[in-house]
Amino acid sequence: MLIADVGRYSPAAQAVSAQLVRRWQECVRAGIEATQAAGEANRALDADRTAAAVIATVQGGVTVLLSTGSAEHLEAGLNLCLDHLLS
Repeated sequence: MLIADVGRYSPAAQAVSAQLVRRWQECVRAGIEATQAAGEANRALDADRTAAAVIATVQGGVTVLLSTGSAEHLEAGLNLCLDHLLS
């Protein structure tokens, strides 16, 4: 939620938010690549694109969770991401 809120205030805040998201995506991508290298994940997947989808799922799921009190959407989105990654 902080990422969505901070970037609205100024170009400098947006730049910081963008850098944080890029760093987060790099970390998720590295995890996906390690899982692919271990033969546990679909090697045909674009690790960077999949990382972006995971981050979008987490951000959206957390927003719904905070609005509704239910983690159902977050869980469903993450399960779909994991099913896609591990298929």
